[in-house]
Amino acid sequence: MVIGGEEVEGKKKINVINPATGEVIDTVEAASKEDVRRAIDLAEDAFKEFSNLPLRERTKVLLKVAEIMENSRERLARTLSLESGKPIRDARVEVQRAISLFRIAAEEARFVLEGKVHRVDAYEYPPGNENRLVMEVREPIGIVGAILPFNFPVNSFAHKVAPNLAAGNTVVVKPASATPISALEMAKILYQAGLPKGVLSVVPGSGSEVGDEIVENDKVRGITFTGSTAVGLGIASKAVAKAKSIMMEMGGSDPIIVLEDADLTRAVATAVRARFEYAGQNCNAGKRIFVHESIYEKFVKEYLEAAQKLKVGDPLDETTDVGPVISEDAVKSMEEFVKDAMNRGARVSFGGFRIKTKGFFFSPTVIEDVPIDAKAMQEEVFGPVAPIARFSNDDEAVEMANSTKYGLQSAVFTKDLRRALNIAKRLHFGGVMINDSTRLRWDALPFGGVKMSGVGGREGVRNTILNMTEPKIVSINLS
Repeated sequence: MVIGGEEVEGKKKINVINPATGEVIDTVEAASKEDVRRAIDLAEDAFKEFSNLPLRERTKVLLKVAEIMENSRERLARTLSLESGKPIRDARVEVQRAISLFRIAAEEARFVLEGKVHRVDAYEYPPGNENRLVMEVREPIGIVGAILPFNFPVNSFAHKVAPNLAAGNTVVVKPASATPISALEMAKILYQAGLPKGVLSVVPGSGSEVGDEIVENDKVRGITFTGSTAVGLGIASKAVAKAKSIMMEMGGSDPIIVLEDADLTRAVATAVRARFEYAGQNCNAGKRIFVHESIYEKFVKEYLEAAQKLKVGDPLDETTDVGPVISEDAVKSMEEFVKDAMNRGARVSFGGFRIKTKGFFFSPTVIEDVPIDAKAMQEEVFGPVAPIARFSNDDEAVEMANSTKYGLQSAVFTKDLRRALNIAKRLHFGGVMINDSTRLRWDALPFGGVKMSGVGGREGVRNTILNMTEPKIVSINLS
């Protein structure tokens, strides 16, 4: 683990498994509660000086991180691919996004933190406002606990660390136990870039030991989390009980609605990519597909043809489209989703089985005419299973799309923009993509969902800085 800039050994180890082989590729240290408390204490001590550094000094570190990452990007991408099972082409994209994110945080911070002067002479009360100069400034909240998901260990690290460092916060990171190596490598790069000691720690370990200590420790003033809804709600309740700032990016079951006038070639290609990229293990993957009944058969035919062309294999192979899921439990979960859909009358048109090879591979799967009450339509399917259903009119499509407890992102395919906007207005999601993928995300812009997909502030460079700083009013009486 990395505590305050020093590599520290622990009493226990965590085996890191390559999902493509099922073999141990490395071990990392598992932090104890005492280790986490030490990291938090160091972050508290470092905050006093770090938060008072000129903004230009903090952003210099972020820009240096981006430079070091540029020179190390192939190594970082390979590490990411090995521990997560993400195809190497997608791993390179994730690393490049993280590089850009550090630069964006460095650039945006001066605008988000610039503050303002209020014209209080416009108000009758309190008396004497004409003689007051009232400024609003933003100040860092202190220590932020960052809890990462397994599927974006580099980019999620960047999202949770770069804006907070720009704001002047110190950060204690708990990486996912399945993918801790990338976060540890990122911590080393930050200190190599000149980050002052104590400002950042990365403490791998269990949620019950490491996660709970971060969430419940009174010195930690903010929690930023990405992961499942069940875990996120538990964390949020504990954090709010201690009046912490929270940013909870949770689960999703993003629908894709294909209307009868859609560009079918575009809709099929986008829907296949949105569902099967990284073996379907993205929170904003296109997880449910609803197609107008008049084009249903044609859409499914073309979708099947495209899905069957996907190459499943070694994530380090440059030609691989779909790699493994993250674990044995994930494989079993996919089997349960398929079985439940079939028991409810759906039919598997392609895939639906574990690929008999080493590692945790599940075949890209297409299930037709899936009823709306099937688990694949109601729960988050974090794997390469595509349930498809038909609808007869716009009202039915909207009702089916809104039928889950999730509300992250959604997509509508049609040539009629007025119709698309009308549907978008009725969809209960944090984002609606018209003629585009649910996978769209702009790292500088707000990202998150409604209902069970998000609690607290939205993620994004500007939003993170705003959510993890506090406004302060300073009034000067000039009379």
